[in-house]
Amino acid sequence: MNPNAKPPKSKLPSHFNVAVDVVALTIKRGLLQVAVVQRHGDISCIVDKRTGRASEMTRQDIDFALPGGRVEETDQTLSHAAQRELHEETSITIDPKDLIQIGAYGDRGRDPRPGRTVSVAFVALSPDFGLPFAGSDAERAQFVDVVDILSPPNRLEFDHGQIIRDAITTVRDLMERTPVALKLCGKEFTMSELRHVYEIIFHHAYNPDANFERYAERIRREDEKFGSKAFDDQIKSLSRAVGFSSRGEDSLSLPFSDVGMRLSSGRKATRDMDVLSKVQNLLAEEYRRNSETLGRGEQSARERLRLHFDPANFTRKAEFIPGFVEKIPNKTKTPASGTGKPAQVYRGGKAERLDPPLNIPRRSSTSSKRTTK
Repeated sequence: MNPNAKPPKSKLPSHFNVAVDVVALTIKRGLLQVAVVQRHGDISCIVDKRTGRASEMTRQDIDFALPGGRVEETDQTLSHAAQRELHEETSITIDPKDLIQIGAYGDRGRDPRPGRTVSVAFVALSPDFGLPFAGSDAERAQFVDVVDILSPPNRLEFDHGQIIRDAITTVRDLMERTPVALKLCGKEFTMSELRHVYEIIFHHAYNPDANFERYAERIRREDEKFGSKAFDDQIKSLSRAVGFSSRGEDSLSLPFSDVGMRLSSGRKATRDMDVLSKVQNLLAEEYRRNSETLGRGEQSARERLRLHFDPANFTRKAEFIPGFVEKIPNKTKTPASGTGKPAQVYRGGKAERLDPPLNIPRRSSTSSKRTTK
């Protein structure tokens, strides 16, 4: 050993970090939605579309990010780190086994802060994550329509817009080859409910090259017309107040005088409610109730953002795949409309892969033809 030998020089930056990001996808009111947060602090890291590099900018109300953060030494696995970050920032609880890895993102310039950060991204699917509450690591947490969050004036930090697009592509590929679509259905479901999952996610509005702004404008106008945005804003306001109270940052100061709403469940929110139990449960109940409402009629903007497969043909193909779905004997479900013939109820089978695959015809984002199956 040469005592005069110099230690080898590392080519790594002085700060080299490993992080995780989570794309939590669900379907609400007929559209694909994703969980996003607004981080603490006055600075956002926004990518310039021309240069592809992120720079620090003054934070605005239109700035959002995916739940995520750095991997800690105590994290057993990357998926455990993703589970922890999702819960810390949104209060959403998931099983690490339900996380699907999308890929790693570490291009130079994706993060303008000192050092270099490589993020491993995951996607999680559920028909009902519940109402997100901002945790200790976020200012706000909410679910937003994918077409809306990917459209101006909204801005996503870092390369999170690309991560969302890649997550949808990954889920689409898996939906054809595995039973992952069942994660967006309840434990028991009708064939119509399963079909709608495919019809929504494979709509060309979610193609990587889609003009998201075009679809977002239609949804925003309709939500404004029917008051859906006002309802969402009320829930966000209450959620934020509850989050502050639960962290002990402030005494309970729910802005009921500014909200002035009576919930559809018939229960009136009062100052006397216990925040961490009654208010959260009531908000979650109301969120689910409102989220179940689809567009108003077949010509609604939300209804137009899904394909329309032939029901009988889709059922035949799904039932033909061994182990994909199985009927629950003597069990039917009345349609949500309250009218029509009761539908057969199914549950997931034991297959881990779909053989043959359930191939879905892809439509170009610019095509004007309607796809059927």
